[in-house]
Amino acid sequence: MIAAMSGPEAAPPVAGFVESAFNPLVHQAVERCLSAHPGDGSRTAMVLASTMGDAATLDLGSRRLVSGQVHNPLLFMQSTANAILGQLSRDFAITGPLLCLSTVADLAGALLATAELLLEDEELDRVVLVGVELSGTGRTTAAYRNLRSPGPPATDQAVALVLDRNEPHPRPPSVHSTEHGTLRGLVELAARIQGNNP
Repeated sequence: MIAAMSGPEAAPPVAGFVESAFNPLVHQAVERCLSAHPGDGSRTAMVLASTMGDAATLDLGSRRLVSGQVHNPLLFMQSTANAILGQLSRDFAITGPLLCLSTVADLAGALLATAELLLEDEELDRVVLVGVELSGTGRTTAAYRNLRSPGPPATDQAVALVLDRNEPHPRPPSVHSTEHGTLRGLVELAARIQGNNP
């Protein structure tokens, strides 16, 4: 099992994605994992979870619309979280299932539960799990407050883990810190994995 994190430093740009850090952070975290732990893409699934998704792109598109500017179709495409999974599947020849989830509080628990379900399929050997959140804007901070959620991380962050069928599956940690917002459990889990893989 391997884990990687990206952020708050700027991630390298990804062709076809503009303005927002969301997709470059996801790409960087997954690339670090899969480069360190290559495998059969036909037997690999990817699952991405986020509470607010690419709020930076959604906000930019909304501002352009309200100000009467011409709609940019690239912003619409990249605002869907599975756009970057499609790019990664091409880059790493992954042909297994690609899923996106949204949950209010426990991204780690939702991702691990989904991985367990996916690994019941005998045609899959591993699952790449990704959690990503951007630091809060005025709109997303208000949404987190209404959801009574831990809120956004202080900085843009993405975390990726690769779970193999034949390795023991980790349990979500009981983390009470709000330092990393809804990513807190996944960040703690990734740190634990990295500590076991010097």
